[in-house]
Amino acid sequence: MKLNNKDQEMISLAIKLLNDNSDLYTDKGNLVACVVLAKSGKIYKGVNIKTSHSICAEQVAIGQAFACGERELDTIVAVKYNENKVPEVVSPCGLCRYIFNKFSLNLNVIVMDNDLNKIIKVKQEKLLPYPYKR
Repeated sequence: MKLNNKDQEMISLAIKLLNDNSDLYTDKGNLVACVVLAKSGKIYKGVNIKTSHSICAEQVAIGQAFACGERELDTIVAVKYNENKVPEVVSPCGLCRYIFNKFSLNLNVIVMDNDLNKIIKVKQEKLLPYPYKR
């Protein structure tokens, strides 16, 4: 899917969140910031919490949305600093992809297309086409 103006705004908000919280870790490469758009139009934010049992930025943002009563989410994007200390869009980890499916979020996910080296938006099922089911 093509990115729209709201998607571009979300990327900018995530980069601002990353920059605003860059004091959290000495190694800037450990920081991830995430923004999730609810179907209501509200934006929720999260940063990763790096401990022995780390929590991803996507999980923090989704948890914040859930805590505020949201149950239908639309789009999610995460960013981190690359090796050159430049913010870039990153793909969610496997656990986050599982969580998207577990809660049937039907999210649009903004990611970097590694083959074309451009930012794209895909449905969550494209990220985890064969999820674990009981």
